[in-house]
Amino acid sequence: MTSSRARLVASANSRGETRALTAAAAPQRWTLARAARDGWLEVTHQLLGDGVFGGDCHRTSIVANPGSRLLVRAVAATPLRGEPPGATVTHLRVEPGASLVHLPGALIPHLGSNHSNVLRIDAAAGARVIAASVVVPGRTGMGERNAFCRLRMRTIVTTGGNLALAEESVIVPRTFAIDGPAGFAGDGASITVVALGDWPGLDAGWWQEVASLPGVAGAAAPLRTGGVVLRALAVHLGAAQRLLDAIAAAARLAG
Repeated sequence: MTSSRARLVASANSRGETRALTAAAAPQRWTLARAARDGWLEVTHQLLGDGVFGGDCHRTSIVANPGSRLLVRAVAATPLRGEPPGATVTHLRVEPGASLVHLPGALIPHLGSNHSNVLRIDAAAGARVIAASVVVPGRTGMGERNAFCRLRMRTIVTTGGNLALAEESVIVPRTFAIDGPAGFAGDGASITVVALGDWPGLDAGWWQEVASLPGVAGAAAPLRTGGVVLRALAVHLGAAQRLLDAIAAAARLAG
């Protein structure tokens, strides 16, 4: 059983470039690239080894300070191993005038796994956030579709101190028709994206268009506090990744 913490704090310098201070305990690791000409800093978050094992708990904290522009990706999907229960907890805090795009790797629950994934987003007024989560119904290539024990997904989002979204889903294949119309419906990946703040060009029509890319079927709905939530199913992880790549590219163009 392993517990770890990782923290990244992004700040903008006087030239408008984003820099980051990082800390991580194994098996978590950060890999930083140079700030791009568009002012964005791209960072890769890695979970070294063979995934999250039973009893593991990994916590990740990301802070985007005013004026910073940060894109955080994963290097690969995250396997979720068997019993006892494990957990991953991510906290995103985005300050006024900051932009954060968070695109973690897909969660792949293995045979017998019991896992909780928690995402908390605290966005200040004037902040911009796009955060995605991708889940697959098991290692289908290994004959393990729907063979995990339990997967709990919890998301809490605040913007300007107000609750924007709070939801919790618990998937138990033994008691839940995972391939029914309220589940994966036979597809290979489920995608949720939360977008907060003013992203020029990313209006409701754009979100609906990106939710209809080849191999993807989904829809976007507005949040009462502003922003949107996109829900989609993808035929496989490749189609899900193309959706996330399109979102990242559009966010960077929006500034």
